[in-house]
Amino acid sequence: MNSSGPVVPEPISPTVGRRWLAQEVRRLRETAGLKQSDVAKRLRCNAAKIAHMESMRNTISGPDLEVMLALFDVPSERVEWYLRLAELAKEKGWWDGNRAVPDWFSLYVGLEWGADRIREWDLGFPPGILQIRSYIEALVRGEDGPSEVEVRELVEARLRRQEALWRREEPLWMHAIVDEAALRRRVGGAEVMREQLRYLAEVGRWENVTVQVLPFAVGPHRGHLGTFHWLGFPRAGDPGVVYLENQRGGIYLEEVDEVAMFNGVFESLAEQALSAAESADFLSELAEEIV
Repeated sequence: MNSSGPVVPEPISPTVGRRWLAQEVRRLRETAGLKQSDVAKRLRCNAAKIAHMESMRNTISGPDLEVMLALFDVPSERVEWYLRLAELAKEKGWWDGNRAVPDWFSLYVGLEWGADRIREWDLGFPPGILQIRSYIEALVRGEDGPSEVEVRELVEARLRRQEALWRREEPLWMHAIVDEAALRRRVGGAEVMREQLRYLAEVGRWENVTVQVLPFAVGPHRGHLGTFHWLGFPRAGDPGVVYLENQRGGIYLEEVDEVAMFNGVFESLAEQALSAAESADFLSELAEEIV
């Protein structure tokens, strides 16, 4: 049996490495026609441990992985790649243990850092990855009384996330659609708002960034239920992850039909929104209106 699967690139984020490894273990097990209980019997553990491996709740150790690869009859020329993936998955990203990145959000930052494409629809504020320093500072200060140290750490963490757009060898491709309400909501003073709007117009002209504005004039639309992010990864057959956020934390959706539904909503919004060029003009004009 050949369970090698397609050749895929090395992930640039330990979080994405853990995700890919979990996906591959599940795929290889199913291709081999085995149940989680069959694998558990070989590893002398309970089936819950295998379920946790396949859902990223447990990190997969090298020794366990080697046993599973042999059980799944993985060709020797592919074993090395899986073992390298397991080593990468154990590494720590800059976001791990960072006080400004809460545990519930750490998974998102790790996925974002390793994504190659993001589609984001925003109702409340411009995308965090496209916010300028003064805007982030004003936004953070508006929360529940953070100290000056906390403000500085939160700002620096958000700015660090933005490096994926320009510092990586293969920059992140970003397509953002922002509701007009998010652009008119006052954060900070007039100058902060003008700088933020001008920056959105500027960054929207970058080769790897598209910014569209959904104006009030559109009326009802399919995005009225809330903000969402879709993160795509450079691996054949990977549908990506949809991220939703609420007052209690983040929700991650990976089922193919769920991901397809959100991408359908995004494409509908993109058709209704102003074009990238029209959006840049809109942002520049709105900046001039603010007093």
